[in-house]
Amino acid sequence: MTIEFYVSKSLRYTQARRFARLPTDFPVHVRSDDLRVNDRASDISEAGLRVHTTRPLTPMTLVSMRLEMPHLVEPVEMLGRVMWSSKQTMGIRFEQTDSRLSDVVEKLRQSYERI
Repeated sequence: MTIEFYVSKSLRYTQARRFARLPTDFPVHVRSDDLRVNDRASDISEAGLRVHTTRPLTPMTLVSMRLEMPHLVEPVEMLGRVMWSSKQTMGIRFEQTDSRLSDVVEKLRQSYERI
């Protein structure tokens, strides 16, 4: 007995983001057990950020970060997890929230909406 399966729709992977990314440029200091990276964030959302770096970390690495964000006098210290990396960038998901971060992201969003 032969059983045949037909798939009527093509299966495609799509990545839906819950939060929109906003372009930005500020210093980010990322520390893991093995490495310290001092580079720059290129975009940010309420959930995470993208870091341009010559030394990306391995996905799933837990990191501590210091974000020197615009509009803030003091840096924001927080935990994150590397979710993906490529040759010169890595995406880090925030593992905790900080109201100062949310305020800055909202100010950036308002700035871009005016443009």
